[in-house]
Amino acid sequence: MIHDVLYTIVKWLARICHYIYPYRLAVVQKRVVDQFYNAWISKSFVNFGASSQICRPCTLVGERYISIGKNVKIDHHSVLTAWDNYAGDTFSPNIEIGNDVQIGEYVHITAINSIKIGRGTLTGRWVTITDNSHGDTGVDTLHIQPTQRKLYSKGPVVIGNNVWIGDKVTILPGITISDGAVIGANAVVNKDIPPYSLAVGNPIKIVSLSK
Repeated sequence: MIHDVLYTIVKWLARICHYIYPYRLAVVQKRVVDQFYNAWISKSFVNFGASSQICRPCTLVGERYISIGKNVKIDHHSVLTAWDNYAGDTFSPNIEIGNDVQIGEYVHITAINSIKIGRGTLTGRWVTITDNSHGDTGVDTLHIQPTQRKLYSKGPVVIGNNVWIGDKVTILPGITISDGAVIGANAVVNKDIPPYSLAVGNPIKIVSLSK
């Protein structure tokens, strides 16, 4: 009985709110705020192409080392970091995202060296793309707090054109993923991937290759 009364009250409150502040108006307001936000942050980047969008909320570090092409969408809760200084060391980072790239939610892209993502690439959610690590696995560094260990890079990351990267994929430093490759969900990419191939697993395995 009480639940029925509460449900009725909530339903009528929702109807009243709909007339006072229609959902469609909320959608329009969000679009306007998003457009303002992107116009505001775009000047901080090396390049910010036409019709590109970074959805709020997001985390951005080192925008002056990041280039974004045209018609790019970087979805909510993504993290883009280009570190030029960490733990007393200086770096020359570079992140380049090509035209027509779609980055899913909660994606983390972090560079102290170089990360290049080719045009037309699509990622799922919770993808990590990194060219660096917090220290190494040497016994002499394990006593150091992880956040205080020096960053180092095993090499740049290059992702080709029209690559499809599934949910929760991790792409490690020094890796090249060639044009047209498909990376299955949850894969850990620890070696180069040839063109137009399907790769899955942890560690990654090539399961098919276009001839």
